[in-house]
Amino acid sequence: MLRKAGLVLLALTLLAGCDNDDEYPGPAVDPQSVLRSPSPWPSAQAAAPDAPPKILAIWLSSVDVVPGHDWYGRIATGTNVASVEIRTESFSFNATRTAFGEFEFRQHVLDIVPNYKRAYTLHVVARNTRGDMDVREIPITLR
Repeated sequence: MLRKAGLVLLALTLLAGCDNDDEYPGPAVDPQSVLRSPSPWPSAQAAAPDAPPKILAIWLSSVDVVPGHDWYGRIATGTNVASVEIRTESFSFNATRTAFGEFEFRQHVLDIVPNYKRAYTLHVVARNTRGDMDVREIPITLR
């Protein structure tokens, strides 16, 4: 019985050390490139509902998220993208669809617990209604 409890404790310890970075693998994006808005901003690309989703462009106000400030961004996608999720291993929220193929978000950052102030991989996840994904990874820092 003691041996079983030790194995369960070991398994839980190993599981706790895992993060979800591998859950949404995607191509890495140069953090400096998302700070410059493409000009002109890409138009939504027409796509059939069952076509794979596609992220065309990402713009972020900053890759350094600071308490007391707004953090916002814009994502251009194909017209078949039903949702865009903005996530790290510590937070997740959905961007608002403003038009077909256009998504935006704005978050006012109130406070960040000291243990969470570090570098993260931001996953921008675009999904169609079938659940297919297109993902981009961007290094960010919570200050």
